[in-house]
Amino acid sequence: MKKTAAAFLASLMCMGCVTAVSSPSLVKPVSAYAITQSQQDFIDNLGNAAQKNYSKYKILPSMTVAQAILESSWGKSTLSKKYYNFFGMKAGSNYKGETVTLKTTEEINGKIVTVNGTFRVYHSFNQGIEGYYQFITGYSRYSNLIGETDYKAACRKIREDGWATDSKYTTKLINLIETYGLTRFDPQGGGGSVTGIYFKACSSSYNSIVDALNSIGVDSSFAYRKRIAEANGITNYTGTAAQNTKLLNLLKQGKLINPDAKTYFPPCSKSYSSIVDALNSIGADSSYSYRKKIAAANNISNYSGTAAQNTQMLNSLKAGQLVKPN
Repeated sequence: MKKTAAAFLASLMCMGCVTAVSSPSLVKPVSAYAITQSQQDFIDNLGNAAQKNYSKYKILPSMTVAQAILESSWGKSTLSKKYYNFFGMKAGSNYKGETVTLKTTEEINGKIVTVNGTFRVYHSFNQGIEGYYQFITGYSRYSNLIGETDYKAACRKIREDGWATDSKYTTKLINLIETYGLTRFDPQGGGGSVTGIYFKACSSSYNSIVDALNSIGVDSSFAYRKRIAEANGITNYTGTAAQNTKLLNLLKQGKLINPDAKTYFPPCSKSYSSIVDALNSIGADSSYSYRKKIAAANNISNYSGTAAQNTQMLNSLKAGQLVKPN
């Protein structure tokens, strides 16, 4: 079983968790709506597959999708693109199927080491998905995940059960779930609190994006539609029929990303007394320059790092109400 996770988007990558033939990097969190169409398609494909398999295996879909994003770097790693292994599953001594050996990195005693890993090989998307469920339900150590409906608990358990060596694996999964609203794939929302990033769906009867936006009380001006388009991976928006149809179809499906949606950092432990330590604990950038951006996003003006300002941010973070800057 794979002990590492892929480098992927800004908010979630830090040294200590990478996929096969990938390199770690330290980058900042990104806003919820920084998503391309290919990433949205990846989420939808994995989410739909996870939903279909939930009734049989009772593994929480939001966690499954987050793992696929993290472990496969949005489906772009060699292991996922060529071998349909989206979850970094190693062969194991009892596995009799086809395998491939690739270089990978693991976190051991707080240090990153490069090793050769032998991974399971699949020959189709469906095989790779089925392989995941056979793997996770085939080991007794993961039995505590079956039937778990709280995504935070599931993300904690899978790390404790031994899925990954990355010390921040749980935090990264939770970040993904909350940033991209992955609990929409879960039965009854998956527990916990998640900030939605999508406009509510409009009626399927509309054939105009302007009328459809108006029907749900959203600004339908060209300027705002251009912002919506950019948030949904539609570049150089000029209001063409094709562009508007794409926006309309997403809105009808409830998958049109709101460019003004606020997303929040996952809450830190209430034991922290320092905003720097608290941000570090969830894998976020704690530099002064980034804290200044966080402060601005949370209406803390003229941030200079005073005790009062830092305490205000820390309290918001503990409550899960610290807004991520764009």
